[in-house]
Amino acid sequence: MTLLDYYYEGNDDRSEGERARDEAFERRRWSRAALVRRMQRAFIRHLLDHGPNSTDRLRELVAIPTGTDPRIVGYVARSLSSDLGITHRVWSTKTARKVAHARHLEVWAVIDSEKARVWLDTHPEFTG
Repeated sequence: MTLLDYYYEGNDDRSEGERARDEAFERRRWSRAALVRRMQRAFIRHLLDHGPNSTDRLRELVAIPTGTDPRIVGYVARSLSSDLGITHRVWSTKTARKVAHARHLEVWAVIDSEKARVWLDTHPEFTG
């Protein structure tokens, strides 16, 4: 029996491979959603407690796992403003991170502290 005979005898593992692929995608989706939620919650709490700040502080609050696109930090900050209407940009500053070469960053503030607290109460961290 050859490898081709094995393949054509109905032992095609494509469905197993597709299932494994789909499970991996689902884990990544869940992992990313959990990270986004954790970052959103941390940034809102920080802004409520300490006032306006940039995403440099968000990077310090929540570790970004290796292999995660670091642009997720900007996505989180923008989502709190454009998607949720909880924060807004108040001014711009330069990053303190050496690796970012003094790039301009937006400084964010909470628009409505009551809305922010309600969101925190109704959007807990994902647990898996």
